[in-house]
Amino acid sequence: MRPAVSRLRSLGGVTGLALVALVAAASAGCGRAPARVQDAGAALTVVGAEDVERLVGEARGRVVLVNVWATWCDPCREEFPALVRLHRELPAEDFRLVLVSADFASQRPQVERFLAGQGVDFPTYFKGQGDDDFIARMSPAWSGALPATWLYRRDGSVAEFWEGGASYETFSGKVRTLLDEAAGAGGA
Repeated sequence: MRPAVSRLRSLGGVTGLALVALVAAASAGCGRAPARVQDAGAALTVVGAEDVERLVGEARGRVVLVNVWATWCDPCREEFPALVRLHRELPAEDFRLVLVSADFASQRPQVERFLAGQGVDFPTYFKGQGDDDFIARMSPAWSGALPATWLYRRDGSVAEFWEGGASYETFSGKVRTLLDEAAGAGGA
């Protein structure tokens, strides 16, 4: 199933903003408009693409999976338990999960409730940068569709990128393959 894409830059003016907000709230599609929010604490930290790059760099020596998602995105909600399960199963010294919510600023309370309902008790992030800048900085290959996932090797290089939902078996297989490759090479 190909994820739906909604890009703010293709719409004009206030009418475009209202339409994007209405469509995002009512549809199962997975694009969104830019938003800025204030950081409310360590549990859900506001980030831009540069911050995500920094988080990946700080995790050097570990396999890192970055997932950009939203509460209103059906495929995002469907795959979320698989990501949390993988985070719980793999040792922190080998694996880092970076979850970045792309919800609207006004949806932050829903994001916090969703994370609590999923049992997320580790640092997570909230996109606080405009869509176009965030998308361009994260990857030229990214259309803006959600969910979007990047998998990084222990050396910080991108191993894979994909748009659309995935199963636990897919996430686990891809991550464990990278962990095994690093172990086979004597660790990275």
